[in-house]
Amino acid sequence: MDSAEYCFSSSRSRTPSRRNSAAAALALTALLLTALIPAPSFADAVQPAGRADSIPHRSRPFFVMLRSAAVPGWGQLYNRKYLKAAGVVAGEGLLAYQAWNEFRKENDAVERLETLLESGSDPSDPAYIAVDEEREAHRNRKINWIWWGLAAHLLSMMDAYVDAHLATFDADFGPPQSVRDFGEKPRLTLAIRTRF
Repeated sequence: MDSAEYCFSSSRSRTPSRRNSAAAALALTALLLTALIPAPSFADAVQPAGRADSIPHRSRPFFVMLRSAAVPGWGQLYNRKYLKAAGVVAGEGLLAYQAWNEFRKENDAVERLETLLESGSDPSDPAYIAVDEEREAHRNRKINWIWWGLAAHLLSMMDAYVDAHLATFDADFGPPQSVRDFGEKPRLTLAIRTRF
């Protein structure tokens, strides 16, 4: 008995269907809408009327991170970090431009390779090899710029998330309370510790 007669494949088709692309578009739309709509906080829902709270209520950090994921710098703008937002837009824009520039140079090299082949050049010719190496170098640089862009985008998302968490954090970096109470001047102390 030949075992090949009883073999079958259970792999799915790799061609995208209209149903899958419609579901992906619907999921992306729902994700963007949740990022755009501010979520009410629990404290707003249970707070009695007429009572003012001293802590400003901000959107949840996850939604601020989604804003930054959807549009570079949007999360920083929401957190009122305008200089960071400008830096994020400029940095990610520069990385995207560099990737696009290398993509154009790669396509130019591909067109020159096709021209060389149409003119009867052999792939073992030194001119063809030089252009092929140039194409490969531009391709590698393009991939590097894309990875740097993705890393910068993830970093800006995490920055927006952390800034949203720290939005209501009130830090006091002044002298300790004991110094203020007793009128002492701040002093610098040096300590040396050794182990034997």
